[in-house]
Amino acid sequence: MSRMAAADLLRDISAEKIPQLCFLCGEDTLAVSQLEKRILKKLTDGSALSDTVFDGQAVDLDRLADACSFSPMFQPYNVILIPDFDPDAHPAAAMERMTEIFSETAPRTVVLIVMRALPCYEVKRGAPVFLPKFKKLTAFFEKQGVICICEKKNAIQLGKQIQERAARHGSEISRADAESLANRCLCDSALIQTELDKLLACADGTPITTDMLDALTAALPDADAFRLARAVTGGNGTAAFRLLEALTAKSEDTGTILGLLTILSTTFTDLYRAKLGQGAAKQAEVIASDFGYPKNREFAVRNAMRDCGSMTVPQLRTCIRILRETDKSCKSSRTAPRLLLEQAIVRMLRVRRDGTGDTG
Repeated sequence: MSRMAAADLLRDISAEKIPQLCFLCGEDTLAVSQLEKRILKKLTDGSALSDTVFDGQAVDLDRLADACSFSPMFQPYNVILIPDFDPDAHPAAAMERMTEIFSETAPRTVVLIVMRALPCYEVKRGAPVFLPKFKKLTAFFEKQGVICICEKKNAIQLGKQIQERAARHGSEISRADAESLANRCLCDSALIQTELDKLLACADGTPITTDMLDALTAALPDADAFRLARAVTGGNGTAAFRLLEALTAKSEDTGTILGLLTILSTTFTDLYRAKLGQGAAKQAEVIASDFGYPKNREFAVRNAMRDCGSMTVPQLRTCIRILRETDKSCKSSRTAPRLLLEQAIVRMLRVRRDGTGDTG
């Protein structure tokens, strides 16, 4: 088979053209979650006996082999669910054994690997490219089954969805305000859903206005701050300074620079915590709870988990230290804050993956 869009996969399943191997992933974590639920609903009758769940961080291969060899007698399908499978948590030989097991899956047995929070690809030149540790598994699924990638939508696409959802609830929102809501939420579908719920409740059947948007939606860091963090840790100096220009286009006064430093420090801290959480195989909700994030900032953890895949803990730790030193210098020295921030970006660009290289 091959890669399929979510709608095509659901259509095939509804038509009883059910692939035995499905790999679901994507930056749009809400879409991944919704797709998983819809597939399970179509394949099972809601019975707890219809699916077997494995720990993606420690798959018991003997138990997996037994589960995959079982053809259900009283249930529609035997569904094997493996959330957030992590190749790094398993010995090298485990991947070979897993593909052998999947090659001999019994009739009416469906293996569903769902990457709910663990990143498995990077976007390069506008297209998803699987990380090296996932390439063998995804190549097998692409050949023998189906890979479905729920890519992150842009503000225009999300704006249209926001308008459609508002209309279904007897309300309306202008195209400009819908796209503004998407941008404020950093195009995070899960956060958009939460914020739109509040707006619809407030509107109560009347149009959602710009004033409502300003009053009720969360004040979020600019999306460019997240992109700047990715550019810095990826060693892309050109992109980093282009984003800095965008973030300081309106003002370069001390207040603006200090505000930007705060946003960047918060962003790098979110990335650092998300990376630690990933290393401990924790879900976004658990990480948010462990670090005391309020409900309206859980989205920051989800975004950080999406973006921190290629970053390292030592690298992030050093960048946080540089930002804190820069903040202190901005408040205590006579050097122009903009110059100090540029120096900080240069220092962060020099930081290696092991955390060394800062020559500041």
